[in-house]
Amino acid sequence: MKTVGSRELKNRLGRYLGLVRRGETVLVTDRGKLFARIEPTEPEPPKDSTVMDVLRRLEAEGHLRLGTRPFRRFKPVRTKGKPASQMILEDRE
Repeated sequence: MKTVGSRELKNRLGRYLGLVRRGETVLVTDRGKLFARIEPTEPEPPKDSTVMDVLRRLEAEGHLRLGTRPFRRFKPVRTKGKPASQMILEDRE
């Protein structure tokens, strides 16, 4: 990790962006106090990947768990009175 003052970063931004491009993290200070971190981004997934490919990758990383069964049949709830859509339209007037 490289630490740099804000003025030095401003004057030599290209040099520090080159360090970040090569995978290094740059810590930015202002009057000796740390206030920012510039680090490389994670590589983007290939553009030809499908939604299921992305979901499987997220599952492998532990961010989500894919379901194993299909959803049950949805049954709408019946209520008395006006439909919600009509009440929303009336409220907008």
